[in-house]
Amino acid sequence: MGNLAIIVDLETTGLDSGSDQIIEIGAIKVDLDTGEVVEQFQTFTKPDDVYTFFGDEEELDEEDVEPDGLDPFIVELTGITDEMLEGAPSNPEAVEAFFRFAGDLQIWAYNAGFDSKFLNVHTEEHRPLKDVLALAKRTFPSLANHKLATVAQELNISIEGAHRAMADCLITKEVLLKGIEFQRENPHPFHHGFKASDYRPKEEGMFFGKIIVFTGALVAMTRDGAATHASQFGFKIGSSVTKKTDYLVVGIQDLSTLAGHDKSTKQRKAEELITEGVKIEILTENDFIRMCGIGE
Repeated sequence: MGNLAIIVDLETTGLDSGSDQIIEIGAIKVDLDTGEVVEQFQTFTKPDDVYTFFGDEEELDEEDVEPDGLDPFIVELTGITDEMLEGAPSNPEAVEAFFRFAGDLQIWAYNAGFDSKFLNVHTEEHRPLKDVLALAKRTFPSLANHKLATVAQELNISIEGAHRAMADCLITKEVLLKGIEFQRENPHPFHHGFKASDYRPKEEGMFFGKIIVFTGALVAMTRDGAATHASQFGFKIGSSVTKKTDYLVVGIQDLSTLAGHDKSTKQRKAEELITEGVKIEILTENDFIRMCGIGE
């Protein structure tokens, strides 16, 4: 199936998720190993406050309705007009359709905190979004700023169609792939942006109920990619080794960070617990790949 992930981008009526609303959602399903776009999702969505009503609702007639409409700045920026939103689903309906498209796959966005606030206000189950901006900052630390257009220019990526959701998704994909490549070539023990709690274990997975922890840099995939695979097989991703840990996957260690030790703190903790009778299995990256059948 490949190392699949979702990239999403929103166009909104403004920057405040408390008062502004979504007008377009674009998303792509990407194979992070090959860069191939497997599937696309796009919908306009009509804000529920496009029209302002005056007087008693029971006495309204057409003369009492004054169109409020989109801010001309937003129309100019995005090219999206009020006419394009007519008949579009509501924000909650559009968000629900997007999450159906995303399924259990990991979701990435550029400046994910922005998109997350607008999406998660319409769902009871908070879905974490991974931030491509964090990868861009690590990959291109010397840039004057890390706006998507600035990073795209650094990569010689066309920004034609920018500020429309699908175009921004495709630009973000190239930045994400470059960031993943940088991580692979420059392994870092802290794996900037990695957060174990971002990964939801799939209940249908064969390892549901088991906890897996990663330490060190992986060769065949990023830490994010490995955690995504593991969660798809039902694993809960642990941030540290405890008595509840079932598996520890050991990658390449950066000896300069180990304070004179030849093993990471996580591996030493696992070995200590094993001697106390705790059942923890220590795996190499290849063991993990074979166990999950990745690439078969």
